[in-house]
Amino acid sequence: MADDAFSLLARPIQRVLWDMGWEVLRPIQEAAIREILQGDRDLLIAARTAAGKTEAAFLPILSRIYAEPLPSIQAIYVGPLKALINDQFRRLEDLCQRAEIAVHRWHGDVDAGAKKSLINSPSGVLLITPESIESLFVNRSTALNRVFHHLSFVVIDEIHALIGKERGTHLRSLLCRLVRNTERDFRQVGLSATLGGAFAQYAEWLRPDCPERVCVIDDVGQQKQILYKVHAYASRAKAENDDEVKEEDIAPAGIVEEMYEHLAGRKNLVFANRKEDVEWFADLLNRHCQQLGRPKEFLVHHGSLSKEVREFTEREMQGRRPQTTVCSSTLELGIDIGNVTAIGQIDPPWSVSSLVQRLGRSGRSENDPQCMRVYVRQQRADETTALEKRLYPNLLRTIAVTELMLDEPRWVEPPAHERFDFSTLTQQILSVLAETGGITASDLYDRLITKGAFRSIDQEQFVKLLRSLAGHELIQQMQGGDLILAPEGETIVNHYSFYSAFATPIEYSVVYGGQLIGTLPALYVPLPGDHFILGGRRWQVVEVDDDRREIVVRPAHSSKPPRFLGAGGEIHSRVRQQMLAVLLGTKTYTFLNQTAANLLEDARNTARRIRLTESPLVALGNGRCLWFTWTGTKVQRTLCLIAQTVGLDAIDRDIAIEFEVSADDVRQRLGRVLATSFDPFELATHIPAKQIRKFDEFVSDELLTRSLAEDALDISGAEACLRTLLEPLM
Repeated sequence: MADDAFSLLARPIQRVLWDMGWEVLRPIQEAAIREILQGDRDLLIAARTAAGKTEAAFLPILSRIYAEPLPSIQAIYVGPLKALINDQFRRLEDLCQRAEIAVHRWHGDVDAGAKKSLINSPSGVLLITPESIESLFVNRSTALNRVFHHLSFVVIDEIHALIGKERGTHLRSLLCRLVRNTERDFRQVGLSATLGGAFAQYAEWLRPDCPERVCVIDDVGQQKQILYKVHAYASRAKAENDDEVKEEDIAPAGIVEEMYEHLAGRKNLVFANRKEDVEWFADLLNRHCQQLGRPKEFLVHHGSLSKEVREFTEREMQGRRPQTTVCSSTLELGIDIGNVTAIGQIDPPWSVSSLVQRLGRSGRSENDPQCMRVYVRQQRADETTALEKRLYPNLLRTIAVTELMLDEPRWVEPPAHERFDFSTLTQQILSVLAETGGITASDLYDRLITKGAFRSIDQEQFVKLLRSLAGHELIQQMQGGDLILAPEGETIVNHYSFYSAFATPIEYSVVYGGQLIGTLPALYVPLPGDHFILGGRRWQVVEVDDDRREIVVRPAHSSKPPRFLGAGGEIHSRVRQQMLAVLLGTKTYTFLNQTAANLLEDARNTARRIRLTESPLVALGNGRCLWFTWTGTKVQRTLCLIAQTVGLDAIDRDIAIEFEVSADDVRQRLGRVLATSFDPFELATHIPAKQIRKFDEFVSDELLTRSLAEDALDISGAEACLRTLLEPLM
């Protein structure tokens, strides 16, 4: 390993790599070493899972710290999950110990003694979540300058999982504020396996004042072999008014047996979009093990399980015994659970980005292929089935995201920028007041807006927000002009839930024998005597204590899946357009099983029968019609609001919009609005539920409407859809 990049590393780091048997550095590691040790720019490192991104960042960073050790934290690693931080901590320990560099963790599960030691003697590397950085600002504000005075690097892992969400805006604000406590601006390094080609947008987030300062290191090496199969299963046909859920609806005939055949005896991950499906399929698969006289080998992992249950699953997956974990997105990110043979996916994920990320959890060893099977449940259609469901949209979306992944490997959904997030700005206002004890409105504006993360918000909107917070008695102004926390604001800041910018639902703890099993949302708390599955085991409710928000349970034999708050995601317009191309095309797909191929042909026959190629407006009878829009979630939301402005009651059917009037009436009314310009603010006033973020209850209705107008609607996309519908008549 005698290349130039290797020679730039500190001697202890070189010795560790020799001891670990490294023969060569990977191209992204060579490029990052040169850029970090010989340059002064920020970095975006884009490479597949297990391609060595963490080492690409930290080999040169640790070399820099070794060459010039200083009495403060010199590098921060920001991870979105505590489990990911724990995993990276183990990976960095060997490197850091040999170079005599301290490495620390800071999150809710780290004991107070370790945290106190760090505050008293800060040095080396700190691994931390955004929420724990927030807690430092609120609780350790006087120590910030000493702890981070010589900070030189901030590494942000899984950066794609943060941008476009409250957590990303929150982190961006915290990093802007952190600069005030360092002797000079620190360099930033973003890591991800799923940036696609949207480097400019990520660079703008990373360095808003100077995005051209961000260097992109893109792994364009040889792509791995992909083994991929879609298995479709048709459940019973159901009438529109049939709300009864039977086991066949959850697990159609053959799905459990085939999943077991594909997965048993190997180490795998199976992802599901809903937590209840995680629990249900783990239970069904373990029941199948018992029927065959085999030991149970299916585990569970999702965010509503206790830390102990999740960590047990992670330890088991790191062991030698072949087991499969059925999981939610909690294992989508790069937690090291060893080599995984294959990935399963129950129903299509919401995005191409998620599909790529999950596929990348397999084939981590150099010569292993990436292997994935998607299990698609589709309700069989008959004459009583709603027309849009006769097109089998679940199957179409599966094929669409697969085609985009395989045929356009550089495309994933671009990040969305939350430009008018008044909720997170509210949190940051309260945080700064807690940090400083009091500050003028102009200085607050300078910290959070001019030099902060909320640059889209103007001075007038900022003042309106301050007045709204004062009206809710969260803040107050002193006679000298300083803003301080009011008692209600202090109560909010002093609660542990304040540190996260995103809302968490009210939940009840599920307890057996004094041990926490997990949590269930308050909306779906079962009654005494009810049965449910949680943590891969069956329980019966003994008692529900509303005051303590606690459900006491005992083991049971019968079961039904628990209910959690609905899982959903915004679907990009590109995915829906690809669904239409699949439906109207003639291509056969070798990755489909026979049932999937048959269902696709049925859907195509239905499309021909309703003449979907001639018009996207289809009459349903009884004076009703469907407009097949094939557009993204945000555009669809905008179209429904536009329809309401001309008296059309619009029902969102995902790939279509249903109207209670004729197709001619729809064309006539929508034709009138196309000639006018749409006011997004006016449209947003018709959105019924405006409080969608954690602190929105303290924000005025006017500002919430402005936020929705800018971030939740897509006027240009809606206008393009309207022109496509109406231009043949113009």
